[in-house]
Amino acid sequence: MEYDNQNGNAKHVEGQPPDSALEVIEVLEIEVEIEIEDREEAMGFSVVVDERFHETVRARIGVTDDMHLFEHGHDKPLPCPPHGRKAIRLVGHRCPVVTLQVRYEHRTIEHPFAPSETVFKALQWAVGKKGFGLDPVAAAKANLILPGADAPLPREDALGKFVKPGHCTLIVDLTLKDFSNG
Repeated sequence: MEYDNQNGNAKHVEGQPPDSALEVIEVLEIEVEIEIEDREEAMGFSVVVDERFHETVRARIGVTDDMHLFEHGHDKPLPCPPHGRKAIRLVGHRCPVVTLQVRYEHRTIEHPFAPSETVFKALQWAVGKKGFGLDPVAAAKANLILPGADAPLPREDALGKFVKPGHCTLIVDLTLKDFSNG
């Protein structure tokens, strides 16, 4: 019996199985940039996006399962591999939560943050109503700075980058000093 190409599958090519018999496996890779808590430089590499994504990333950076993987700027660990993306920026940290202690004018307040949250988000909290409640003019001048440092923390960096090894608490000072002139 001949296969009628007109009545059957219009995409069928003579000599090949029908499309329903074809199994197309698409291997998707994603570019990963990851900041790891105790390392100066971020690492970059490609990895296949599959059910072993977390395991593969941990193996590539040489850490164990107790390292939590967060997407940079997000407050929850990465639940599943990112689909439909070409690149992702991760933060690897052993602390699922960093306790941020902010000191300002003889007061200290604290708040839990994911280690992947940015300094900017922490600064917004510190100057806002749930923090020190600074007026808009003072809030615009505010920066977070490590005790004894002479430069503010870069606002785009993850908080976990500044946590000392072996700790899950970060102590910073809120300053209104102008750093624009060096």
